[in-house]
Amino acid sequence: MRILYIALAGVAGTLARYGFEGWVNGRRGTLAVNLLGSLTLGFIVRYATGSIVVTPDVRAALTIGFCGAFTTMSTFSYESMTLLWDGDYGRAALYMGATIVGCLVAVALGTALANKLL
Repeated sequence: MRILYIALAGVAGTLARYGFEGWVNGRRGTLAVNLLGSLTLGFIVRYATGSIVVTPDVRAALTIGFCGAFTTMSTFSYESMTLLWDGDYGRAALYMGATIVGCLVAVALGTALANKLL
């Protein structure tokens, strides 16, 4: 049953990303999706492991399925390399730094939010 939950949540994550990317295009969309996905993952993992409200099957569906399909590390990597190949080193550094630091901060914020609820 867990695999079915993960697959269904993965479909939802993929569709959510598609919809979000239609709203915010390009690198900004990728950055926003990665930040939102990191915040969501931090919250879910902390809340789900700190309470009995979320079952292991649902936690797997939300983290592996939804967040795994929603976030865009491969796109981030390709877009970063494209900026580097184009010699746009300043924008590449800004984009990579904002994504990496921003996603770490987002996970910390998601965890902190979950801690407030526990």
